[in-house]
Amino acid sequence: MKQLYHFCITCHGEVLFRDDEDVRCVTNILALEAFGCHIELWADAVMSTHLHGIVFGEEGDAVRFCRNLKMRLTKYHRNRHRGAGPLFDPGFFLLRLEGSNHILAAVSYVLRNGLHHSQSATPFSYPYCSANHLFCKELGKTPEKAAITSRRDIARLLPRRSEFPDHFAMDRSGMLIRCSFEQLARVEHCYRTPRCFAYFMSRLSGEEWQREQREDAVREDPVTLASIEPACRHEPLARMLASEKGFGYSPGQWSDMDLCRLIDTEYVGSYSRTSVYQLSVGQRNRIADDVARRLRVPPAQVMRCLALK
Repeated sequence: MKQLYHFCITCHGEVLFRDDEDVRCVTNILALEAFGCHIELWADAVMSTHLHGIVFGEEGDAVRFCRNLKMRLTKYHRNRHRGAGPLFDPGFFLLRLEGSNHILAAVSYVLRNGLHHSQSATPFSYPYCSANHLFCKELGKTPEKAAITSRRDIARLLPRRSEFPDHFAMDRSGMLIRCSFEQLARVEHCYRTPRCFAYFMSRLSGEEWQREQREDAVREDPVTLASIEPACRHEPLARMLASEKGFGYSPGQWSDMDLCRLIDTEYVGSYSRTSVYQLSVGQRNRIADDVARRLRVPPAQVMRCLALK
């Protein structure tokens, strides 16, 4: 029987995307694997160290989707950046969702993931997720427009022999647009109105969320930030809750992608290499020391951007 699931795959020792080309390819692979595994993708959040999403389908198809996604993204990342070995953490996180309030809580968490991880000031200012593609007209936003719709042109910009439906469409950069591969109308139905959607995007985690979920006629435990985020062991829960209130984000902070761009453009070339993965551990450690001294970024962030596990 088909069910809704929340999934998460993580790669805390390295960075999943280092530049805009990586973001484009990761998003396209996400869409292609959902189609290939016969599941509906409702919402997603592509983070630098992990992917969250809500999918609808058979449990076996959802498991196959997570496994295929990990394998395909690893192959792409290793081929482009010349790395070696596993990219992702072992296994994956898959949570079955039952009950309207449980579903609403899980979807809201996915859409607010950038906020929880201090990557944006609001859920809407994090660009690599589904939040900005919901209730666009009602919230005064310009819907994302398709720039490439021809199957021939789309096929040229996807991996060879990719299978995809006729309704897939791309933006000018060659990235599949979410309104063509996600069931955004179903997510909007969960929130019912644009006003409710805006409210839940700014609502703080707490007992009220859990109380509402206990009203569902299901035996599942309430969905909370601690239960749905397997990455909590890498980032303190208290910090994520503070970020939810807007205390964790600073406009001048370095994102993982910004830091990777700096490393790849200013440091890697000085060693006559094209990828950070071609540098020795000693060379990466010297870069780490210099970057930490120049920018005062957290050591853990420097280590993952240099793949110093």
